[in-house]
Amino acid sequence: MILRSLFVLVFGVALLAAFGCGGGSSDNGSTGPALACTDGGAAAADAVTMTCGGATDSTTEQVDVVMGGPAAGTTALRGLNFDVTYDSTKLTFVSATNYTGGPFPAAALVVATALPNDPTPHVIVSIQQVGTDPDVVIGPGQNVMLHLTFTRTPAATFGPTPLDFDLATSEVTPPTAPAVPAVVTFGSALALSYQ
Repeated sequence: MILRSLFVLVFGVALLAAFGCGGGSSDNGSTGPALACTDGGAAAADAVTMTCGGATDSTTEQVDVVMGGPAAGTTALRGLNFDVTYDSTKLTFVSATNYTGGPFPAAALVVATALPNDPTPHVIVSIQQVGTDPDVVIGPGQNVMLHLTFTRTPAATFGPTPLDFDLATSEVTPPTAPAVPAVVTFGSALALSYQ
């Protein structure tokens, strides 16, 4: 009788394990929803765009603001000013304590502030070379100017949701004279989704 009970117990455990009912997820191997990022690829010459910088966890994404250097030669500037619009019912901007790196030195003035209660929620960004520091010189290639972080608004599930530059406020702070002011365009094809 004990042998038969032991056999039934072992058989039952093996059967549950074979059908995946031994605990764990019931979603057929998927890990559940996660924040996903898509972008339009590399920045064109003398253009600023946003690219997927990588997920920090299943609900948070680093977004890189990238400037494509000129096809040849260099582009001089003292700063970048732009607003990034987003849907605050789906995404929340995560402010950093320190913005350093990229072509601007650690002494550069960087301000990134979210204004979520405006009719169009947006992050105001200003990256400026300060004082008598020399102009920033951008060469050919992709240059990460700044990292911004967005996280999923709690309980929100959503399809592709764009992060855009407000083209009315996007501009380059020109270099000091006698350098020729840079002609830089802004555009983004980045979208985040959580499904």
